[in-house]
Amino acid sequence: MSSSPLSPPSSTPLSATGPYRASPAERCAWWLACLFLAVFLSCLRLTTTRPFRLTTFEQLVNFEAIEPFQHRVLLPAIAAGVQQFVPVGETLLFGLLEIIAWMLLVGLAYRALVIFEIGRSEPVRRLLAFTVLVPMLLHLVAPDLQMAAGFSANHDLLDIGGWTPRPIFYYVYDLPAAMFTLALVLLIARLVEQPTRQRFASYLAVFALATVNRETTLFLLPAFVLLLWPVLGARRCLLWATLQAIVFLAIQLPLAELFAGNVNPNARLAHTPYEYHLGYNLEALANPLYAITYLARFCAALYIPVLLWRRFLDRRLAGLLIGFALPLAAVAIVVGRMVEQRIFIEIVPLIWLAALQVIAARTAGLGNDHAAGPAPRSDL
Repeated sequence: MSSSPLSPPSSTPLSATGPYRASPAERCAWWLACLFLAVFLSCLRLTTTRPFRLTTFEQLVNFEAIEPFQHRVLLPAIAAGVQQFVPVGETLLFGLLEIIAWMLLVGLAYRALVIFEIGRSEPVRRLLAFTVLVPMLLHLVAPDLQMAAGFSANHDLLDIGGWTPRPIFYYVYDLPAAMFTLALVLLIARLVEQPTRQRFASYLAVFALATVNRETTLFLLPAFVLLLWPVLGARRCLLWATLQAIVFLAIQLPLAELFAGNVNPNARLAHTPYEYHLGYNLEALANPLYAITYLARFCAALYIPVLLWRRFLDRRLAGLLIGFALPLAAVAIVVGRMVEQRIFIEIVPLIWLAALQVIAARTAGLGNDHAAGPAPRSDL
C-alpha cells in the first residue's frame, strides 16, 4: 500500500537517486500555470466584485478615500507613483499588482509545504500549492448569498424565497494582506527553529511592509510571543516583540494622522474610524440556512480537519491559530460585515496550511501499517 501523497517522505529512498524533483522545464511550466491562473483570477475578481463607493480606485490613488481604508496605503502609493511616470489607468495598475500577488501567494504556499514537510516530492508540493486558491476564491470572489426570507409558503408549498447572489466589495489590500500573512507565518516558523538575528531582521522587514498594507499585523504580536518565549527566553522575546511594536506604531500612527481628515461617515466605534457591525452579523447568521452556507464557504470548510485532528497539529501552527487567527476573527466580527467574507482573508492561508499539515500527519503512517506511530500532540 502506498502512503498518502500529502504525507512527508518516508525514510526509505524512493529510488537510487533519491526523491524525484521537478525538472527546470516542469518548474517553468508551473510558473506559467501560476501566471495564467493569476491573470484569470484577477480578471474574474475585477469583473465580478466592485469597489465600495467611498473607496474607489480613483479615490485611493488620489488619497481621498475614507478611513481606515485610505491609510492601508501600500498599493495605492505604488499605483500613484507609477502614474507619475506612466500614463496607466487605475484599474489596469491594480489588476497588474493583483496578478503579482496571486503568483506570490502560490509561491509562498509551495514554500510552506516544503517547510512543514507536506507532500512526498517537489512536483506533488507544487500541485498542492494551487489548492490554496480554492478557499481564497470563496472569500474574495464568490458572491454572498442574500435572502429576503429563508423559507416561504406559497400555495401551501414550502419553498426557498428571495435568494439572490450579491457581489462582495473589492479592496486592493485584501489579497496582499493574505500573501504577507503567509510570508510572516513562514518566517515565524523558521525563527522557532533557529532564532537568529538575520532571520528576525528579515521577519521585521516583511512585518513593516505588511503593516503599511494593513494594520492587522498587530495581531501577530501575541502569536510571536507565544511561540518565541520558550525559544528565546523572556528577556530576548520581550525585546524582539517591543521592536515589532515600535515598528508598528512608527508606521501606523503617522498614517492615521496623515489621513485623519478622510472621515468615515459610517464610523460608530468609539472615537475611531472603524465601524460596528456585531448586531448586524448576529442577525445575518440567525437564519440557519444562511449560517450553513456561510460555514460551508468559510475557508472551504478546511477548519474541519484541523478541529478533528488537532492533536496532530504542528505546535507552530497551533500557536498562530490561537494567538493570531482567533483574536483577529473575533475583532473582525465586531468591526466588519461578515457578509463580506474578505474580512477574514488573513487567516485563510493559515487555516489552509494547518488543514494540509494535519492531514499529512494523520495519514503519514498509513503506507507502512502505522509503523511510525501517531504524531506527537501539540503543546498548545
